[in-house]
Amino acid sequence: MVTVRRVLALFSISLGVCLSATIIEGPKDAFALVHSDAAFNCTVSLNWKIIIWMIGRIPILTVVKEGPIETNPQFGHQNYSTTTTFISELIISRVTMRNNTTVQCNIQTDEIRQAFLFVQVEGQLSFATDISSIEQNRVFIIVCKAEGWYPAPAILWKKNSTTIDSKMYSTTVHQSSENHYNTFSTLNLTLSVSSNITCLANIKALPQPRTTALFITVKPTADGNQSWLIIAIVVPIAVAILLIILIIVIVICLKRRKRYETRYRNELSKRSPKTPQEMSTNGKEIYGVDNIGMSIGSENDYRLSPSLTSPYWMDMRSREMNSNVLETPPAPADNYAVQERTQRQPMNVPGNPRKIRHMTTV
Repeated sequence: MVTVRRVLALFSISLGVCLSATIIEGPKDAFALVHSDAAFNCTVSLNWKIIIWMIGRIPILTVVKEGPIETNPQFGHQNYSTTTTFISELIISRVTMRNNTTVQCNIQTDEIRQAFLFVQVEGQLSFATDISSIEQNRVFIIVCKAEGWYPAPAILWKKNSTTIDSKMYSTTVHQSSENHYNTFSTLNLTLSVSSNITCLANIKALPQPRTTALFITVKPTADGNQSWLIIAIVVPIAVAILLIILIIVIVICLKRRKRYETRYRNELSKRSPKTPQEMSTNGKEIYGVDNIGMSIGSENDYRLSPSLTSPYWMDMRSREMNSNVLETPPAPADNYAVQERTQRQPMNVPGNPRKIRHMTTV
């Protein structure tokens, strides 16, 4: 009899274990903004008897076959049933930072499923400086600040609809006294055309990132205008300097040429015979002296008088015929007069000039 009783007891225990309720799917982690609602689902088998919801190991809601037993208006309940499962949904209204803890689903067995409730705070997002226009192809800095967030948000930048590389900006985070975070992101950017710059802050509790945008107009660089102004000033000055240098070079060349010509004329004047010049009483120049006793005659003028046929005079005549210098004896003052010439007259001297001398013998 004792053996039969033991077998029946073991069979009863095994049957109870096999027929006990199980948790098919427990609650999942949830992210909720402060003062918003959060929900958790616990799916159990149909043979469940009791479901107890706990926050931080403190029971807050009990569900039985007859319905939920609510003790706190912040915590609500809804249920959904299928042909094989029962779904219990815990609703936490207007969550606070104190609800930032674990949530457990317990069916009074050894099986307990839990999840974590992350309560987050959405702060403010703005630009530290208001920039409306910049110069073309100039590096400029934009600072985006996210203040009063929990946790610290992730900052992204976009130019028009294109995400900017993270190497172009840096982000710093500071914790405030209220355990909130202030995030500052500094963007270094160069624009060639007008663009729309967007700063995005995101936390998991947000369905979409928080954004703030700024349209920046690109203006021509001031250096371009200054460069044209510099060119307009420098070019005329450079041209004037070149002209001055050119004039100086020309003057120097002319002086050198004049110096060479003067030197050349002096050399010629040293080599050529000087023409006798005399100044008249009224200051006019007189070139040469006319010999009235000299004339260009016929061959009879070359005949010598008998008195000149002596050896002395013949020798004198022979030397004069072979001489290349035309000598004119001085004429008496009472027989010759000085005549002024108004202009120079060239002398036609033959290649082998003949010399004629008229002499009077007494």
